[in-house]
Formats: sequence, structure tokens, C-alpha cells
Amino acid sequence: MSGLCDGESRLDGRVLVSFSQRQAEGFRSERILFDRVEGMVRFRGNYSATAFRDGYRDGDHALPGQELVILDFDDRYSIGEAMVDFAEYVGVIATTRNHMKEKHGVLAERFRVILPTDRPIMLEREGFKLMMAEVMRRFVHADGACKNIDRMYYGFPDAEVFYLDGSRLFAWERFYRTAMVRQSERERQRSERVRRPDDMATVQRGYVTFFRNRFVPGNRNNALFQLACWMRDDGVVELERLLREMNSGSGCPLEEEEVEGILRRMQ
Repeated sequence: MSGLCDGESRLDGRVLVSFSQRQAEGFRSERILFDRVEGMVRFRGNYSATAFRDGYRDGDHALPGQELVILDFDDRYSIGEAMVDFAEYVGVIATTRNHMKEKHGVLAERFRVILPTDRPIMLEREGFKLMMAEVMRRFVHADGACKNIDRMYYGFPDAEVFYLDGSRLFAWERFYRTAMVRQSERERQRSERVRRPDDMATVQRGYVTFFRNRFVPGNRNNALFQLACWMRDDGVVELERLLREMNSGSGCPLEEEEVEGILRRMQ
């Protein structure tokens, strides 16, 4: 694997990838021409945008320097919509192995958006996760499970590949800066929040009132997500338990898969 210094722009048309036939071991990294990404998504094995020390894929062995941002889309979002939303960027859209197959009772377009970055992502695992969480706040239909630095993707030999016609490389640093501001503000609010028991009771009644008013057909997922964000920002330790209790006692609860999706976005 060749490398450039931190902060040096990557303008040679190459991107960092790693491949393996296994899920955790044997990941070999190299920098390939972006034109070869079409072959990467059709690889009969697994691939990642991260290089791993000793070829072992986990967070502890992940190395900074990613040159691709990869987003998965699994439900209620179409390739046509993605072509519009990502039109300004250089990149590809590739269908995944469950594209137009029934999954959990849903038949949907399932695909991956792959965007080369304007600079290598020189972040450690927690910083990377925060940055990707902010990217997903912008592209709200993306699968929230794809935030981790050691994320692996399955190749799909029959993938359909569509090239985006934009001219911009993905500028990840602005998402990271926003994430740092958001985290700093959240920590400030938590440090200033020393509530008496009666204060906490008032806050919890506020959660219940919000839930009862907003958790209605057509708005259930959005309402539960907004409530989860509120609880997270308040530093609620038992966020998952409270959300599940409210959902199950609502009379028209969300499916478990939707609740899990909301909780993943809170990580």
C-alpha cells in the first residue's frame, strides 16, 4: 500500500481499498484507480474502505487514511432519488445482493453509494464514527449501521453499476467539524444539567406528552427517532428501555426492525 502524508490531497485518481475472502482475516490493502471500483463491488469476497494492521479486520486494527465514503441504502429510497441527491459528486451507485429481493417482507431497491473523498480521512475509530453519523444526518435514508471504521461489505458479482456525473469529491472534514461542535454542545449541556428529582419527573412527563402527541400513524418512526434524540441529548441512561416500553404500550407499535434501526442511529 502506498501512502501520502496527512493532509496531502489525493489527486492521482486512486483510492484505498482492502479485500479478503474471509470476514475478519486476510485483508490485503492497495490503492486502485477509481475506474476499477466497478470491479471491487463485483469481487467474489469482501471489501472495505479501510486498511487493517496485519490484515485483521476489527476496530483495534483499523488504520486511518480512508479515501472512500460508502453508504448503504436498504429501504424506501430509490436509485433514481440517489442519482439526484448525489448528483454533484464523483462516485458510483452499485446494487447489492438483496436488490429487489424480499427482505423482512419488503421488496425494495437496495444499493450502495461509493464516493471518493477530497482528502484522506485521518481519524481514529471514534472520530470516524462521529463523522459518519453526521454524514447520515445529511443523507437520512442511509443505513445507520455503516458508521464503524472497520465496516466490511459483501461483493456482488451481478451488481449493476451506475456512475454519478458530478465533479466534486466528497469533503468529509466539514461533517467532522459539525460533529465536534455537536458533541461539545451536548457535553456542555450535560455538565450544566444538575436536576433535582422533581425536575427529572417534569422532564419525563415531557417525554410522555411528546410521545402521545406525535406517535401517530404516518409519523411513528419519525416521532420515536426525535424522542430518542431528545433523550440522548439529555443523557438518559435507560434510553433503550424507555423507548421500547413506550413503543410496546402505544397500541400501534413499530416493528422491531424499525426500533432497532432507530437505536443504531443513536450509537
